[in-house]
Amino acid sequence: MRPPPSARTARSSPLLTGTAKPYRARTAGLLLLCAPLLALLGAPATAQQPTPALAAPTAPEAATAWPAYMPGLSPALSESAVAALLPPDVVITPPNAALPAGKARFSGVWQGSACMARACDIRIAVESVTATGATVVYAGANEQQPQVTDRTQASFVGRELHARLRTGARLVMRLREGLGESGEMEIAAWRPETQLLLAGVLSNRPIAPHYTRSVQRLPTPWVSDDGRAQTLEAVVYRPLDAKGPLPTVVFNHGSTGAGNRPAWFTFTWTSPEVAQYFTSKGWQVVFPQRRGRGKSDGLYDEGFGATRSAGYSCQPDRSLPGLDRAITDLDVVMSHLQQRPDVDKTRLLIGGVSRGGILSVAYAGTRPGMFLGVVNFVGGWLGEACREAGAAINRTGFVRGAAFARPTLWLYGEHDSYYTLASSRASFEAFRAAGGQGRMVDYAPPQGQDGHGIHQYPALWQADLDRYLAQVLPPATPVPFTPRSQ
Repeated sequence: MRPPPSARTARSSPLLTGTAKPYRARTAGLLLLCAPLLALLGAPATAQQPTPALAAPTAPEAATAWPAYMPGLSPALSESAVAALLPPDVVITPPNAALPAGKARFSGVWQGSACMARACDIRIAVESVTATGATVVYAGANEQQPQVTDRTQASFVGRELHARLRTGARLVMRLREGLGESGEMEIAAWRPETQLLLAGVLSNRPIAPHYTRSVQRLPTPWVSDDGRAQTLEAVVYRPLDAKGPLPTVVFNHGSTGAGNRPAWFTFTWTSPEVAQYFTSKGWQVVFPQRRGRGKSDGLYDEGFGATRSAGYSCQPDRSLPGLDRAITDLDVVMSHLQQRPDVDKTRLLIGGVSRGGILSVAYAGTRPGMFLGVVNFVGGWLGEACREAGAAINRTGFVRGAAFARPTLWLYGEHDSYYTLASSRASFEAFRAAGGQGRMVDYAPPQGQDGHGIHQYPALWQADLDRYLAQVLPPATPVPFTPRSQ
């Protein structure tokens, strides 16, 4: 297991379905979006002739400022429905036998994922390696932009390979040590020099899937203006070789920042990290997309102002009906799941991130006998921009969950750009004062990262979630989560 990102000691204060396939289907990160792939390269999907080699450094250069979370990453298949394809003229030339092993090991074809929610599919071919550099072919794809491909010359800077892509982005590659022939290569790209665009870990061996993933359509009672029946999109993760009714987690997405970018409404949100955690324990994980979100039908209407283009409203009489609408959507989702033979109705959990977190708490309180537990990641309905009005709306939403008669788990991060810890603690105390049960834990995210994204870093919260599941689940609880090593 890789060393985890540093974490501060935690403080307590058959119906319509799609076809499952291993680890590849439609996805996109929301709440916090990865840098668009086309913004990195922004060019046609054609291989280019090598660009001029980077000049060999004449003096030692400072080590690359790699993201602090890199040690916690491992090679993983991407979640993009669009695969990156290397051009057919790629040829791997075996390195000269006299080349140092530390450089020769770069040779070969590397594959894996990058970007938030593993949304970018990446292939890199290191065609020929010399003592000073290598010819590198880069291919990247995701669902939002066409594939981009670039062939360029890279130079060694210490133990790293540095390449300048044709649009000026800087691609850096380094090998992980101690893995023998089964290699792992860390990659990161910056533009122009310090703005991190993507980061990930690739492998020179086939990457085994952790689970199956399918996109499904859930029936609803609603119809469009033209009389067409509306459905909701749901992304379902299942353990490999899963059989029989499965304990099931319903995990809810958040908002879209300020709500003033309609293009973001169409992104399907999941969390591969949360899905991998639960599927490794034998759980099925369902990520429903509420009306108008992702590829779901209907209008996204969760608390907008009188002028929708201005985004979410801070006024309670507009914002709170948005929470009611989300609860109605969850009623439809749960009615569907309760009829499915693959769902163990006696072992249900609900959880979510941001608006999905507060929605999960509130929903469990309105349907108190349905779930064994609630997992709230950085929950809230309105951020700090709404000041006291937003804080009051958040407290109101959370207090609705106090009727849930079992313990809940609240997981929050420092340096959250949406909700301060002080505000979130006030919401938690209001929840408890109203009779709610639970434990709130906060963490320091990896250096430079927003605490609103802690769901991406299982090393922070997996031990607390293990303990929580042992507390709320019947006997024969899952074993502690251990990330699959490649």
